[in-house]
This record gives sequence, C-alpha cells and structure tokens, in this order.
Amino acid sequence: MKTTPKSAPDFIPQIRIIQDSTKFTFKVSNMSYTIPEEELNRAFNALEKKVHQCFANETGEINERLKELEQRSVGGVPSTGSDFTKQFSVHSGMSFAKAMQESDSVKAVLSKQSPKGKAQIDAGLFFKNTILGEGGSPQNPVNTIVEADRLPGVVPGAFRSLSLLDMIPKGATTSNQIEYTREAAFTNDAAETAEGATKPESDNTFELVEDPVRTIAHWIKTSRQVWDDSAWLQGFLNDRMVHGTRARLQSQIINGDGTGSNLAGITSSGRHTAFTPETGDTELDSLNRCKYLIQAADYEPDFIMMNPADVGRIERLKRGSDVGYLLADGKGVDYVSTGLRGMIWELPVLAVNDLAAGKFIMGTTSAMRLIMRQEATAELFEQDGDNVVTNKLTLRAELRAALAILVPVAIRYGDLTV
Repeated sequence: MKTTPKSAPDFIPQIRIIQDSTKFTFKVSNMSYTIPEEELNRAFNALEKKVHQCFANETGEINERLKELEQRSVGGVPSTGSDFTKQFSVHSGMSFAKAMQESDSVKAVLSKQSPKGKAQIDAGLFFKNTILGEGGSPQNPVNTIVEADRLPGVVPGAFRSLSLLDMIPKGATTSNQIEYTREAAFTNDAAETAEGATKPESDNTFELVEDPVRTIAHWIKTSRQVWDDSAWLQGFLNDRMVHGTRARLQSQIINGDGTGSNLAGITSSGRHTAFTPETGDTELDSLNRCKYLIQAADYEPDFIMMNPADVGRIERLKRGSDVGYLLADGKGVDYVSTGLRGMIWELPVLAVNDLAAGKFIMGTTSAMRLIMRQEATAELFEQDGDNVVTNKLTLRAELRAALAILVPVAIRYGDLTV
C-alpha cells in the first residue's frame, strides 16, 4: 500500500538542465546525466526514450517514482517560477519526457536564449490515493499503518492429563533403591481347640522386594538472546519440560517393562494379578466380575482405569431398543456437568490415554506407592558442549522415582472382553 507524503517536494524529484559550453547536464535529485549539444539537438524527438532509459538504469526507487509520475498524473500545476526557474505542467495523458520536450523553459535553454542556461522542473503531480489498512489479493489487513494486536505469550499444545499421578500414594527416599518386606503367603489354621488338645499351627512366609530408582529426563537448547528477550519463553519451557517428565513417569507406571532403565510398571509381569474375561461377557460384565474377584481376595477396589475410548463406549451402551442408557438415564452426562468423576459399579473411573484401548486396570490405591527421589525440576546450564562459544543455553528437566507394587493380588489387569 502506498501513501502520499506530507511534503510533496520531498517525494517529487527535482530536474534541472544546466548549459555548459556545448553540452547539457540533466540533474535529477542527486544524479547527473551529460549529453552533447549536437546529439541532443539531433535526437530531440527521441528525448522521451532517452530519459526513460536513463531512469531505468538507476535505483529501483527512482524508477518506481518516475513510473508513478507518468502513470498517475492528473492535471497541471500553475506556473510559479520566473524566466528559467519554472514549474512544468504535466497533463493527464502526457508522459513526463513529453512534457519536458514541449516546455518553453527547456526550449529556451536548448536554443541558448537562457541567460543562466538553467531550468528547473517541479513535477507537481497530485495523486488520487486512498489510505487503506488492507492490501494484497485477496485483500487482507497489513500492519504498515495499523499495528496488529498480538496476544501475549503462546497458545500451548495439549498437556496430557496426569490423573494417575494425583491418585497414587507417594513417598520419598534419599537412596537409589528401595526395599521392602512383603508377606508372601499366610495360611490361617486358627481353629477351636478342645481342652488338652494340640493347638493348630498357622504358616506365614515373607519375601524381600527391591525396586531401583530410575531417572527420567530430557533437555532442549535455546540461544541466550531469545531466552533473555522473550517475556514468556522461560516460563513456558519450564512448564512444558517438567510436564514432559511427569507425563513419561505416568506412562512408565502403567507400561514400564522393568528392563534397562525402565520402571517395572503395573502391567509388567509379577506386578499384578491377571484377569481373564469370559466368553459372552460385555465390558460392564467384566468390570463387575473383576470387582468381586478383588473383594474375594479380601481387598476393596477403589478405582478403575481405562482408555477414554473404552469409557465412552461403555457410557453409550443402551438397553436394547430402548433409548435409555445402561448406566441410568443421563448419568453419563450428569457426572460431567457436576464436575464429579465418572462412576461404574460404584467405582471411580480414570480415563488415561497411556493405557491401551481394550484393556483395564482395577485395584486398590493402597496396594502401590510412588517413591520420589527427586521431584521433576528444570535447570538451566550455560557450560554445556559449545554453549559458551555459540551463546546457547541448555534447559534440562529431570526426575527420579521408584514404583513399589506392595500387593499384586489387589491389582487386576486384563482385557475388557474376549
């Protein structure tokens, strides 16, 4: 988008013709063009072409201004100068060079009638120009005049729900490994005993369980300049990096296989009791059956964990051709609108993306414990690799934790249906 300057003479080039012996010098703004008199007289009819050629070889700015003068001229300007200092009228439809050629002032110089050998051309053009805040094709707002209103900060991507970390009991350690003694089996032979008879003996065995502390970490680099200059970047990257480590921790609590540097999660071997669905059972049948299996083992389940896709499918189950839902009319919506956690068979449901669809975990939260050696923190380092010579910074987020599955029999894991 183009706008008309406040002072037209600052924008419109000044052109002077100066006679010196047998040659003429054209001066346009700060640039000069010298043409011998005989050549100028001989090629006067082609003056327009020569002027255009001169301008075409100069900077893009001069070339564009001359095009504007030729293409957008809209009538004359009154003459205000004297003998050889005079403004030329550039008429609509007449090229700039043609106006010079027909000007009395230029003719006086060329015929040597000018006492000073000097004429001034003031290309006094008036532009038809409407100032707009939009441009381009198709037309859209541009920020040349109107500044865009930029919202502060950044719109973040998704931050995964970490509801499992909020639910699981936590502890702390100052070591790199935790140990605990677990009751392996108890045979209760308590019985009524007659006087003088031998009392029955019960049996109890124990085992030592070890769970190593594992490290979850990642890093990212930024330049020192962007770290210092951006008002929101530091806080955002700290939050994003810390959340990234905690999100990985939640995934490891569920899916870690215990190999290498992985935690041994709930679904790994020996960390749960397997549940096998029965043929013909629906998801609701399996969940109900599992609930009572845990109660039969003398534990009280207090949570169900499923993938959100499975939770939604169960909520939409209907009573045959009836429009009513199996979970009672409107119940699937009520707990959302009231802000309460969804309930199935009177157990709260955790919808967790880290658990594979078609699977579920049910159990009691007291049967497991998350032991933290170091909470998730973010630290900034200048001395790392070539950071000093490249003016970079390294942001590292890290946590250290161990997972204790205290009572595997109180936690069930398996398929929802056959």
